[in-house]
Amino acid sequence: MDQKVTVVGTGRMGSALAAALFHRGFATTVWNRTAAKAAPLARLGLRVASSLLEAVTMSDVIIVSILNYSSGRELLEQPEIESALRGKILVQLTTGTPDEAREMESWARSHGIEYLDGAIVSYPMNIGKPEATILYSGAEQLFNRAKPVLLALGGNTVLVGSGIGQASALDIAVMAAFCVNTLFGFLYGYIVCESENLPVGNYMQFVRSLMPAVEAALSDMCGKLQQKDYRGDQASLEAWSVAPRELVGWCREHGVDHSMITPQLAFFERAINAGKGQADFAYFYEVLKRGSN
Repeated sequence: MDQKVTVVGTGRMGSALAAALFHRGFATTVWNRTAAKAAPLARLGLRVASSLLEAVTMSDVIIVSILNYSSGRELLEQPEIESALRGKILVQLTTGTPDEAREMESWARSHGIEYLDGAIVSYPMNIGKPEATILYSGAEQLFNRAKPVLLALGGNTVLVGSGIGQASALDIAVMAAFCVNTLFGFLYGYIVCESENLPVGNYMQFVRSLMPAVEAALSDMCGKLQQKDYRGDQASLEAWSVAPRELVGWCREHGVDHSMITPQLAFFERAINAGKGQADFAYFYEVLKRGSN
């Protein structure tokens, strides 16, 4: 491969990124503040730089995957590093907010550094595989130049848009959909099945069978949100409130922590008491947008 790549950060994700590049034939250099963490990669045959400056100087594409943006800026915003990065492609794969991505892009632009913002929506074990999803935002021309490197990291490589921060924004949106309720909800369901002597394997099969209906429900809600149509023609908030109410009751009876569900039940009850009991679930969009004020 013509492009030489450096990965800054060799935690679980950084190590997975570096190994995927190396196995695809890229000349790959790694650097980590704690050198011992890069030892397994050295044994694979990757080059371990003795300093960040050496790591940056060695490559055309620099991928950053560390704890947070603040740590990244602390490392990169040094005169000798900024000079070494000039004219190179910096790919930020550290988890952060859209505002942080825009701030870093502004810094990069001021130093002649070409910048792509990214967000990884996969576990380290999937990096380098066709199913690995990584989102990017930035100039399409720059994305295309870096694409051979990016595709080595994951087959589902997506340019979200040209606006820096859009990849981070979509990452937050996806995590909200899956993490805020779905994963915790699955855990509650597992606990219920386990406690009531239902086969947990059957639970997983049933959940899987519901996926098409869930997708249809989300599609319907998206349409309602676009139209600002909050009529509960399929299910009202009063109907939806039964689930959290029953779950809270079951948890109390069985000594299970229900501190994540109780606020949701209160959310429903406030809306119902405000006369919105017949509205669709999509109505909560208006409540959330207004915030606590």
